[in-house]
Amino acid sequence: MESAAVVVIGGGVIGASVAYHLCRAGVTDVLVLERNTLSSGATPRAAGLITHGRADANVIGMMGRTIAAIAELENLLGEPIEFRPVGSIRSVATEAGERALAAIESALHMAGTPLEVIDARRAREACPWLDLSGARRTLFFPRDGHVDGARLGMAYARAARRLGARVRQGVEVQGLLREGNTVTGVLTSAGPVRAQQVVDAAGAWAGVVSEWAGWAFPATPTRSQYWMTAPDGNGPPTMPIVQLPELHAYLRPEVGGLVVGLQEPNSTTFDPFELPTDMGAVPVRDQAGDLDFLIARADALRTVIPGIDDWRFVHHITGLSMYTPDGNFVIGRPDGVEGLIAAGGCCGSGVAASGGFGEAVASLVTGQPCGIDMVPFRPSRFGGVGARDEAFRQRCSAARGGKSGLPPGGGHPA
Repeated sequence: MESAAVVVIGGGVIGASVAYHLCRAGVTDVLVLERNTLSSGATPRAAGLITHGRADANVIGMMGRTIAAIAELENLLGEPIEFRPVGSIRSVATEAGERALAAIESALHMAGTPLEVIDARRAREACPWLDLSGARRTLFFPRDGHVDGARLGMAYARAARRLGARVRQGVEVQGLLREGNTVTGVLTSAGPVRAQQVVDAAGAWAGVVSEWAGWAFPATPTRSQYWMTAPDGNGPPTMPIVQLPELHAYLRPEVGGLVVGLQEPNSTTFDPFELPTDMGAVPVRDQAGDLDFLIARADALRTVIPGIDDWRFVHHITGLSMYTPDGNFVIGRPDGVEGLIAAGGCCGSGVAASGGFGEAVASLVTGQPCGIDMVPFRPSRFGGVGARDEAFRQRCSAARGGKSGLPPGGGHPA
């Protein structure tokens, strides 16, 4: 029977990062199993924002780890991953928004992460279509940027291979090997594999894996979406990301146009046990409803983007992210289950926090410290409730809809 010290279920950006960070920590007997192709699920549908504007030191550090990992990967692989450190502008126009921004400022100062207070003139110089004359406070975060999620995921996987890991595509995990409450390996379409540790990084399907172990993964597959505008020059490559939390929107440059992320108040959730095995086959679009939503949100954005009526929206990208009720990630060992580590519940920040996810899991396996307090991320914090429970799913949707203040683990569609 085949064996590995650690089997990682899922070859998205988080699973690949876990493999890379395990190898980096000296655990090279790692096997990554992906039933489709690497970085083919939520990862390539991500907006790819890496933004430090959080009120949680843990998450700020996890974003920083991703940026550091990108530099390591480029050095190891000898090729650019093309993280674009364009910075980001975050602006608020209400007293409540100003209080939320003050909490972010405090956390970033404590973390030693630079930021600048800017005015409407400076913002317009960076983004000529942006009018922030009505803002109460606007910040610029110079270390922020964006990256292609699939490119980063593939780089993690290639680096892990180079360091000794095995990566297999087209191999489906169909169950877990168990001895009592201990997970001892996986059952796959290519046969059983023994393992000392199994990492559940299956993304939207993480709940299926966890149920094999007898516990409920505390996150729900939840729809995310963004639009892309025509390459009309509004999004030059050096333009910063723009975050408008009170308008539930973000924008970033993309090949001369813009990615425009618009947050739904009631995002659709899905039962992971009813999902097809390919993200591309998930029925996440509602063409008429999505168009109505775009029109309504564009109307609201006109207050800060006066020329938005002239933009041509040419693409609509949808996907699934795993959301938790409290906006925090899911990283750790479930209560009552040995040999299994959960790594998911990315809350739209899978690409951005991928380095931190990998470092945290490597720490759990090796016992080496990593500087991340994993208590807020513990898998059993909701008392064994998961996506099969409709009320729980509604709580996850509400967390997605309430991201204007960015809960501790929250971010943007990733």
